[in-house]
Amino acid sequence: MKISVCIITKNEEKDLTRCLTSIRDLADEIIVVDDGSTDKTVAIAKKYRAKVFTRKLDNFASQKNYAVEKATGDWIFAIDADEEVTPSLRDEILQITNAKLQKGNGLHHKIGQINGYLVPRRNIILGAEIKHTRWSPDKHVWLFRKGKGTWVGDIHEEVEVEGWTGELTNAKIHYQYETVTEFFAMLNNYTEREANKLVKEGRKFSYFQLFYAPLLSFFRRYIYKKGFLDGWRGFVLSYMMAIYRMTTWIKVWEKQYTV
Repeated sequence: MKISVCIITKNEEKDLTRCLTSIRDLADEIIVVDDGSTDKTVAIAKKYRAKVFTRKLDNFASQKNYAVEKATGDWIFAIDADEEVTPSLRDEILQITNAKLQKGNGLHHKIGQINGYLVPRRNIILGAEIKHTRWSPDKHVWLFRKGKGTWVGDIHEEVEVEGWTGELTNAKIHYQYETVTEFFAMLNNYTEREANKLVKEGRKFSYFQLFYAPLLSFFRRYIYKKGFLDGWRGFVLSYMMAIYRMTTWIKVWEKQYTV
């Protein structure tokens, strides 16, 4: 079975080499869809013999679906430039995608009927793995059969799979925000997209949401999801995500009442 690894990029020269090195023994082909990078991203991708396509980003789901369209493999494995595949995950994916008919409990079960797999992810943020604070457990469908999975959602996109899904044991590693500066650069981008989505859906600004959403976010992450067990990082991340929620609703207000 042929595996196509799909990546979307924009100015990812800092992380891309690590990502591509980790998949070179996994991928039969590498598809990179680049959103007009101005650094060495494209040159690095070509060095690893990736097939590079240029497309302006409209939303993450359509960008990733475009990458899937360009892939020729039987299986699609989605990875971001700031992620890497561990050797144990690589071996598990290769085993799964080449598995045959299995028997158990008197029933025949074909792994061939499973069209997608949840893959765990370990998140490294501010220099350490975040094991709580709503960043873990973190499992999504990132491995699926070509033609059986579609990316949906303008923000925080997910793969919808036709048919059965399974779950892998080994995780990929996500090197997310090394600094607070990186986090706030993300915050401005994502809150803009999220505010646009809320306005498009007809959601109206309210002072209740302006204050309630950030407070709920903080207590959900820091208390309910045990962010305090992540030490100072848990507190800082819970606080910054509260700012994320407040900023989103301020932008909704801005779009509805000041434009």
